Amino acid sequence: MIRILAVRAFAAVLMMVTAPLCAAEHGLERYALQHDGIEREYFVHVPEHGGEHLPVVIALHGYTSTASGFAATHGMNRVADEHGYLVVYPQGSHFLAENAAREPYRVTSWNDLAANLGPRGEGPHCTPDREQYPCPPECGACNQCAWTSCYDDLGFIERVLDQVAARYSTDTGRYYLLGVSNGGMMALRLGCDMSDRFAAVVPIIAQLAPGYECGPDVDVPMLQLFGGEDDTVRYDGQPGADGFRYASAADTAATWAQALHCRRGPVAWENALSQRAGLVCTAYTDCRKEGHEVVSCMDPDGGHAWPEQYVTGVPATCVTDEQAASMPGQAPCPPPSGKISDLGMQLVWQFVSRYRNEPRH
Repeated sequence: MIRILAVRAFAAVLMMVTAPLCAAEHGLERYALQHDGIEREYFVHVPEHGGEHLPVVIALHGYTSTASGFAATHGMNRVADEHGYLVVYPQGSHFLAENAAREPYRVTSWNDLAANLGPRGEGPHCTPDREQYPCPPECGACNQCAWTSCYDDLGFIERVLDQVAARYSTDTGRYYLLGVSNGGMMALRLGCDMSDRFAAVVPIIAQLAPGYECGPDVDVPMLQLFGGEDDTVRYDGQPGADGFRYASAADTAATWAQALHCRRGPVAWENALSQRAGLVCTAYTDCRKEGHEVVSCMDPDGGHAWPEQYVTGVPATCVTDEQAASMPGQAPCPPPSGKISDLGMQLVWQFVSRYRNEPRH
């Protein structure tokens, strides 16, 4: 089973449209840079009406996904246009592998400085009969539980942040970070190791390997979203269908809350959007900085997909015109074929937009 982030329509769709994607879904600006011996790329969506001192959302795709496919399959640019913030889509490193039928496919991933490392305390983070994923060439040899890139993704993202701040008029105190699946794991690592760069972090259907739970050095609120029926990255710390284990959502939240010196929780938490999405949420509150929270929201019936944020019929592995040249042979993104939901990103934006940090000088 390949960890391809599936686009799934939920049974209870609460906020959807069936109209075609607007033009703002396209028109991504591509940038390339040399880092760690290879060319890396990222894409930027500027909100429809532009402006100065814009907030920024850094959005990290999942395993085998592309940056432009991630943008297309979740339709995040519409919400950015509505609220007036810039979205940055970095591309993870990638290589071609073959499936069991000897058909080529592209493997993309992020080095979260946990998945490829040895066990901490509780034994290996995969079972002896785990699924065998391709070993990225730059890793040389992979241990039995390794499956992600070995490139310097922390350094790559730091350079992306610096370039975006230099190229665009942004509010560096309002840089927000989200990621889905392997991208969410990378978001957790970045939130811990580069906490001074972000005002809030949102890992989605993602946990780090067990024993690698971490907290930020600088106080950064967190919202994590996960599915109660997710059998790829389980929320309870048990092995998934592919034989890989991750920290539990409860341990991730408790470790993060400890770093924020939260004195209360976990307690029940909700707002109008979480209620509409049918999420069950808890929070650590009364933290060192007033208003900071560590919130965990579960979609009880949700699988390995971002709750209520999708564009039906558009796979996350596709590429838009802006990325076709740098990923030859990758299938182009088709037009949407059905329902679209923005409720997931509306919830994320409502949470993160409350926060700002002290901008770097």
